Amino acid sequence: MKRGAYDKFLTVLLAILIIGIVGTAGFLVYKYYEKYKINTDADEFLNEFDNYINNDNNVDNNNNNIDDELLYDPEAENQAIREQNSGRVRGISTDALVYKGYKVAGKLEMPTVNLQYPVLEQMTDANAIEVSIAIQYGVGLNNVGNTVIIGHNYRSGLFFGSNKKLQIGDTIYITDSSTGTRRAYTIYNKYTTEESDTSFYNRNTNGAREVSLVTCQSNNKYRLVVLARET
Repeated sequence: MKRGAYDKFLTVLLAILIIGIVGTAGFLVYKYYEKYKINTDADEFLNEFDNYINNDNNVDNNNNNIDDELLYDPEAENQAIREQNSGRVRGISTDALVYKGYKVAGKLEMPTVNLQYPVLEQMTDANAIEVSIAIQYGVGLNNVGNTVIIGHNYRSGLFFGSNKKLQIGDTIYITDSSTGTRRAYTIYNKYTTEESDTSFYNRNTNGAREVSLVTCQSNNKYRLVVLARET
């Protein structure tokens, strides 16, 4: 290869490498910004959520006694909560608790991975879990029985992308918008299963409150399932 042709080849190769490096850096910066923006939006909303829940002017003191009065019948407890708070959140219209167009059932805190997100009332469409995590199935947040919460698994750690770091014995917290109650749940199982496996959806919780955190793995071929029970 002649000297001039060789120099031209090196120049083109260097240009390709520079474009590749700049493109990769730009992509990483964009993904970091996307994660930062979504988490910042979530944190800002949850600050407002906490203000609503903790506002003394909107507290219905009768809600605080529901557990004590109805412990003998978990289903009656769940029904009483639903009826008493139908269309209201401790004196606040549920319309006030809407995040990016989706109704919010409460919030999930995962201190181990330093993340918290609004839990959407249901996965009404595919775009819902582009916004936050959402209830896919179950009795509802902090009700007796099992509630399945689904979230995307992003490499950046966004949403349930950091669930692989959760360990048995870790504590997560759930606040429901129906009663404003914050409950602690301890992780007692974590496993990978087939994408089609829904056997954990209807499991018998023996009168306990439980949640199942579910996200995809291996390009959607498998599911990472994290099970937690009220402490």
